[in-house]
Amino acid sequence: MKEPRMIVNEDGKPVSVILSISTYKKILDDLEELEEIRAYDKAKKSADEILPFEEALDKFKREDV
Repeated sequence: MKEPRMIVNEDGKPVSVILSISTYKKILDDLEELEEIRAYDKAKKSADEILPFEEALDKFKREDV
C-alpha cells in the first residue's frame, strides 16, 4: 500500500487518512518522544534548583515531604 491514502469528500478535499499499523505506531512513538522532549525542556527552563537524585531524596526526607 502506498502511504498515505486519503479519503476525500464530495468536493475532493481530504477528510481522512489511511495508514498501515506500522506507520501509525511509528507516529505514536515519535509523538511520545516529542512530548517527553518538550516536558524535559519545560522542566529545565523552570527549574529553580537542580539537585542530584540522592541529594534531592535526602532533602525530601529531612523536610518530611
